[in-house]
Amino acid sequence: MSNLSMRILKTLLVLVIPIILILGSGRLLATDAYLAFEYGKDSFPPDSYGFSPGQRFILASTNIHYVRAHLPNNELSKQTLNSVPVDSEREVTHMADVKEIFQVVLRVWQVAFILFLLLGIMFWQNGQRKAFASAVQSGGLLTSGLILTIALLAVFAWQTWFDLFHRFLFVPGSWLFSYSDALIRRFPVNFWLDATLTISLLGFVGGLLLVLIGRQWQVAIEKSSRRHGWSSTFEH
Repeated sequence: MSNLSMRILKTLLVLVIPIILILGSGRLLATDAYLAFEYGKDSFPPDSYGFSPGQRFILASTNIHYVRAHLPNNELSKQTLNSVPVDSEREVTHMADVKEIFQVVLRVWQVAFILFLLLGIMFWQNGQRKAFASAVQSGGLLTSGLILTIALLAVFAWQTWFDLFHRFLFVPGSWLFSYSDALIRRFPVNFWLDATLTISLLGFVGGLLLVLIGRQWQVAIEKSSRRHGWSSTFEH
């Protein structure tokens, strides 16, 4: 394989690592375990419009399983409390948009992960373990830099970041709801701020671990190469 081909593959490998770490961290948060963790915080605000903690958790859990495609498409429109629909038509439509985006993100993560494995095999079979380790280190460094930027924006310019994020992904105005709407009562601003910071923490730590692993792996390969070189020289 030519040097140009290896450089292209190495660049591709570096670029897929942030996708795997950042989207993978977000995927971990779309679970009942994270929902229970978040709702269980003393700092998490109670619903001031009437949901009990149990009702709130069950309704929010249904949303999570809906976007993960564990439930039928009409599941949210069937939810009722005291014979009254929980969500308005706008809320149901917005969640359908969220589900569509989440499924795209999930497929992108899966493709990136498979691509990472295939590239790793190609590097290994071509005797390019050091180049692979270097790409892992660079990918971890890139991830940490991107995550640090996201975290700083979330802390110092949350509303701007939140608005830009939604304007990029959704039809203008379709994601704006009142604080009294059931969707916001389940997932208030605190939830999204905490989720963003949690994703940032997971991604940042994951990136730093890859930097460390990649660097130590390169050192080990260099030491092994020197030992083999000395051994060959001595035997000769």
